[in-house]
Parts: sequence; structure tokens; C-alpha cells
Amino acid sequence: MIETLDRRVFGAIEFVDDVTDARVLAPLHVEAPGLGLLRNGSGFYVIRHFDDHEAYTRAFDGAPADPPRTDVAMTVHDPAHRYLPRGFTVALPRLLRKPTSTVPEADNAVTPVQVRLHPAASQHLRATWAALRLRVVVDAGGPEVGLANVLVEATPAVAGLTVHRTMTDAHGEALVVIAGAPPLLPDPGPAGLTREFRLALKLVLDQAVVRRTDAAALPIPDPRRVLDRLAALDPADPAPALTTVDAGEVFLSAGSSRRSLAKVTWP
Repeated sequence: MIETLDRRVFGAIEFVDDVTDARVLAPLHVEAPGLGLLRNGSGFYVIRHFDDHEAYTRAFDGAPADPPRTDVAMTVHDPAHRYLPRGFTVALPRLLRKPTSTVPEADNAVTPVQVRLHPAASQHLRATWAALRLRVVVDAGGPEVGLANVLVEATPAVAGLTVHRTMTDAHGEALVVIAGAPPLLPDPGPAGLTREFRLALKLVLDQAVVRRTDAAALPIPDPRRVLDRLAALDPADPAPALTTVDAGEVFLSAGSSRRSLAKVTWP
């Protein structure tokens, strides 16, 4: 006798390389309290179990399109250290698309939740990429101490390229990769062409996650939450918990890697 068992899953998570936009196929370690995850052959992490929601997994014809939802905080680590660890949040259950409901594609239960992973300092670089290895340290006049979990916003002065974001690691170092820079660019000088372009740097220091690298413990940051707090920053606040620092400009070129040091006051 053949027995059929139908079970609804809660959705899936897709981890994506922030530089190449490619799905990360190598195994990752995901910590998701209260959830049961299964990595399938395509590299998606399927959410098969959610504590206290067993009835939802058995409901098909009568499943609610807009069920009560919970924001579940998770973290992801790369055992091979090619990507920075990060936190992220998924609203569960995912929403079901029905004829009588309008569900955004990004929140649809059949659309994987995309989580972008920033490259770690040990990431392999392609020959055509422009890269900056930035170290952020405390400007205190004593021994050099790095700052972890600083959000770095890098804006290339190249038409068609937009701001690139990453975080400093547990050593205070960030790898900024500009993958789409052309090998030659217009230049107002006599030659008319140049290989170099300007890269403007801004640092976001969020007291919720930024720590000196000699701290006893380092939190795992959620870059999305840092950006949300930045957007909600009140310019009139005399003592904000989040500050921004203009770290100046550096010059990069396609196919090359450079180093830079930024000193900031902390806290």
C-alpha cells in the first residue's frame, strides 16, 4: 500500500554572493532557533519546521493567505571563511498568493528569501576586479586597535556603478570589491583616457554592533538593520547611537588591489 503524506514548507532561503550575484552553492552554517532547515541539491535552505506552527504545515485548502507572522532572527557563517558572518531576519510564515489577495513577489511563499553575503578578506579575487583592502582603527594615539562591524559605503565615480556596501571583520578589515569598473575611463587630461577612478568612502558606526577588535565578544551584525537605523537617524539628536564618518577618497583601477587605513574616534 502506498501512503501519501503532504506537508507544506514555510519557504526557502537563498544565499547570494554580493559581488557576483551568484547563488552560494557551498555549504553554509545557518543558526535559526525554532526552525528546521534542510539544504537541497540546488543550494536553497528549505524551512521545513517552525516551532508551534505544525497545524500550518498540514493545511492546504484552508490555509490562511495572511497568517499571523513572526520576525525570526538568524545568523549565517561560512565554514570556509570566504564570506563574512551576518545576521538576517525572515518574517514567517511566508504569504500565500491567492486570487483574492495581493502578495508582493518578494514576500511570496514560493519566492526564496534572498540574503546577500559580503566577501571576507580571504576571498579569491578575479583578475579584472578593482579591490580595496580597508582597515578601520581607533584614533587614540596608542597601539593600533581595529574596529569590527563598521558598515562601509563605497561609491565609485564611474557611470553605471552604484554604492557598494560591506562590513569590517573581526580584525577591523573590509574587502571592498568593484567588479564592473572598465579598464579605461574618460579623462580630461592630455591623454584623454585613464585607468584610475575615484572611490568615495563613508563609514557607519552603529553602537549596537561596532566593537573594538580586542573586545571579549563581538556581535554578529545584520547589515540591513544598520541601514534601517541609519535611515531613521534624527539629525537633531545631540547624542546619536549611530554616527557617520567621511573617510575621504581613494583611487582604484580595474585589475588592481590597494590598501588604505581609516582612523576614527571611538566611542
